[in-house]
Amino acid sequence: MKYTSFAQLGLPETARVVADMISDYDPDLSLERLPAGHPWLMEQPNRPYAVIHRPLGLPEYVIESFPDTMLDERIFARVLEWDTRRFGKRLDKFDALTFARHVRGLKEQDDQRGADQEKMAWHLKKGEGPEGWDKS
Repeated sequence: MKYTSFAQLGLPETARVVADMISDYDPDLSLERLPAGHPWLMEQPNRPYAVIHRPLGLPEYVIESFPDTMLDERIFARVLEWDTRRFGKRLDKFDALTFARHVRGLKEQDDQRGADQEKMAWHLKKGEGPEGWDKS
């Protein structure tokens, strides 16, 4: 699930890649900031971000909450650790974190490639091209 604005989830822009990784992995999961007064915040006020599961036809629930210092691939690693159905076993912390870092690197490369393509399309639309490119 892609979001037009991460502000609607209460996430800082730095968490965009991780939120995308989680929703790409399982569209029923999302990383969000818990609203003020949420029961999880009553118990753990220093952990305002959560992975929320919204299964079709069932009530949503918080899987785990996280502090703002952990808005990186470690959250996606936790998602991988929970998921025994895809791997046939529970991944240990090291394997999950290694895989999560690898996926984040691929995601960032893909995002950069998309940005580069948009930039090139913009230049071509303006009639510009790479240095030394003969437009005739």
